[in-house]
Amino acid sequence: MPPKVAVLKATQSEYIRNYYHDHHVIQDLLVPLYKVADTLEWVHREMEVYPVWLCPHRIYKLPVKPMIYPEPGFEAHSRQGDTKYAQMYADVGVYYAPGAVLRGEPYDGAQKCRDVELFLIENHGFQPQYAVTELSEKNFWRMFDRTLYDQCRKKYKAVGTFMSVYYKSKKGKKTEKEVQEAEQEKAELDTPEVDEPAD
Repeated sequence: MPPKVAVLKATQSEYIRNYYHDHHVIQDLLVPLYKVADTLEWVHREMEVYPVWLCPHRIYKLPVKPMIYPEPGFEAHSRQGDTKYAQMYADVGVYYAPGAVLRGEPYDGAQKCRDVELFLIENHGFQPQYAVTELSEKNFWRMFDRTLYDQCRKKYKAVGTFMSVYYKSKKGKKTEKEVQEAEQEKAELDTPEVDEPAD
């Protein structure tokens, strides 16, 4: 005692998992340091979750482009915490019941998760991949650079053996086939996807 979190998660029913997802926020927003104030205002306006976790994080400029990378040209701005070889980021962590839930008001957890992810895409931010994603695969890869990731998957023969990180993060789906089928069904509907950017 206490039981491991992994055991509790593994024994949760689908109902409890969905209820928790819809009534509780567990999100980390990794954003450039100079965008932390805007991020805090957005989190307050959209979720009202307190307290907020703030943790510094440095993203290095490397000879290869990994999945998360500094903003192009960040060195030219000489912002606080930045160097010629790394950009300063901050992890803004929000973990609690949103204000709307505490007041007994309607709250769409899946939509808010999607809103968080779109906010990150727009602000060159990143969501840790242990979190659940509500994005389409296309938009998921707008947040991350998949070039080196795909090269490594091919080199070490992971393709067809281990599912992609997108499928591991996609809520409620366990296989690439299930996710692809669900997205194909969604594409066939005459309504546009909510998370696609407007032209």
